[in-house]
Amino acid sequence: MAATRSTFGDLLEPGFAEIYNDAYKETERVFSKVFHVKNSKKQDERTSGVTGFGLLTVKAENAPIDYEDPIQMYDNLYTHQTYAKGFKISKELYDDDQYNVMNNKPGDLGRAARRTEEVSAANVFNRAFNASYLGGDSQELASTVHGRADGGTAQSNASSTGITLTGDNYETARNAMSNQLDDKGMRIDVRPRVILVPIERLTDAEIIFNSNLRSNTADNDMNPYKGDVRIIDWIYMDRNATHWFLLDSDQHKITWFWREKANFKQDTAFETDAALFKVRERFSNGWDGWEGLWGSQGDAASYSG
Repeated sequence: MAATRSTFGDLLEPGFAEIYNDAYKETERVFSKVFHVKNSKKQDERTSGVTGFGLLTVKAENAPIDYEDPIQMYDNLYTHQTYAKGFKISKELYDDDQYNVMNNKPGDLGRAARRTEEVSAANVFNRAFNASYLGGDSQELASTVHGRADGGTAQSNASSTGITLTGDNYETARNAMSNQLDDKGMRIDVRPRVILVPIERLTDAEIIFNSNLRSNTADNDMNPYKGDVRIIDWIYMDRNATHWFLLDSDQHKITWFWREKANFKQDTAFETDAALFKVRERFSNGWDGWEGLWGSQGDAASYSG
């Protein structure tokens, strides 16, 4: 249904000082600071993994070399979804609009596209502990029981006790993260470089990582965590106000694929002369593997996902 003059009569009257347009100044994108962003030219993208090798073995003089087989790991599928929206207005309303409101509406489609991208990306973390959203290894993104391709001991990248965001707990998380092993049981050399928090935890993160002195103590100790990680707060991590995540930007495998970036088009209906506007985009997101990420539900409750 097209917007017409009968619906938006105020836009036709020159006496109003201002007509309020339901649009807000947008902040910069967050997902591109977190995800590894790639382009795609196919309907979907498949990723897979192959293990590396264990430590070298001692070779005696003139003895044959020790051969080790790599192991095929699990596959991941990224299926690009199409997102689109449009609006149409009568030619008369478009022509007679005294406040240029309708002429600015295509910009609102751009804001809607950006919000769609941010919500979709943030949901990867909103659902990180949700058993309904599993990765290629059939586990949540943040899990205490990630399997190993070589059959070794299961790996964890999540707090089993939901530790809250404090300085001491950050150190616990950092140590746990540094102990992550690959699928041959070798250390990955992971170090947190980013802490990702919802807006409700931003103050906690600022105190822990930006204070000159150690917080919540009376000993005047220097703050050993100052500047240790980059703080990224995300308003779209809005489903779980206590969750927090550490990421190694070089090692994590959380990925965004662009198949088609936001594409805007305008046309005119032949019979009615209504102005037609639309935007569409195609993308997918997810993770190839859990390594390089560590998460806590931050609610001090047990978790065994």
